[in-house]
Amino acid sequence: MNPSRMHRAATAALAVCLLAVVPTLLTAQAAPTTQDDELRQFKTVMDHRGDTAVPVKFVMTLSSGGTERQQEGQTQGALVSSDGLILVPGRVVSIDLGAMTRSGFGGAAPSAKSGQFRVRLPGSDEWVPADLVTRDTELGIAWLRLRHPKHALSFVDFKDPAKVAVGTQLYTVMRTSDQFGSVPIVRAGYVLGETSVPRHEWLVDGSPGIAFDGDGKPAGYVDVDLAGLVRSRGEQGGIGMDMGDSVYSMIPAERIGRATAQAAVLPIVKASDGDGEEEAPAAKPKPAPAHDKASGPASH
Repeated sequence: MNPSRMHRAATAALAVCLLAVVPTLLTAQAAPTTQDDELRQFKTVMDHRGDTAVPVKFVMTLSSGGTERQQEGQTQGALVSSDGLILVPGRVVSIDLGAMTRSGFGGAAPSAKSGQFRVRLPGSDEWVPADLVTRDTELGIAWLRLRHPKHALSFVDFKDPAKVAVGTQLYTVMRTSDQFGSVPIVRAGYVLGETSVPRHEWLVDGSPGIAFDGDGKPAGYVDVDLAGLVRSRGEQGGIGMDMGDSVYSMIPAERIGRATAQAAVLPIVKASDGDGEEEAPAAKPKPAPAHDKASGPASH
């Protein structure tokens, strides 16, 4: 082969190689970096779930030894229906203070129950009333309902849950207090492990509330069992250096979704916060055997 033909053949071969490599280079340049991907996920969760987080105020009545006192508290809630059903931690309704007595604190078992629930909706400065619907003592969650929602609300739908595995990155939406304008913030965490004791749960590093994946799909409900934590510390002698249990647990979204669907058809517990406003009687609901119907909000 003469030199000119060899040169043309080499040039053609080089062109073929470049045509094969250039698309790969372009694809590699177009692929987002890890930081870009995290920024996208933060934005997705904020845009799609920011309006589902609501701060909830309540008044807790503490009873012990024949005396009572009240104090106001605040927690995070999540809208789980367009007509104002709100998911909150079960400890907001009542706390098992008796666990502390059983752990060696002594004295008569005290009680703590809450009422006078108020919710601040996104874009509003007003705290509107809500009432207890029910609680699930096994799952450690409860549901409130707004009395008179003025329009359909953004909410978390559990029909399309996230696929979760160890290592999944989680995002929880919360709202700041009035001090910072009640604005939404996103906190990140990870699924650290999985357990079947005492039930199937994910062990996570994160924040309490509904956790989402990077696409905004609900992964589960994150919380801490305060009474269980106190009992555990008491059984271990009160002082320990084992950090293995220093995690939150996350109930899978599928189970939270089933419980929420049952709570959605229940009437509210009769309000007893003394504001002079009562709800009209609700239609008789379908039975929900999986729930422990809570007593009404305390008013002592």
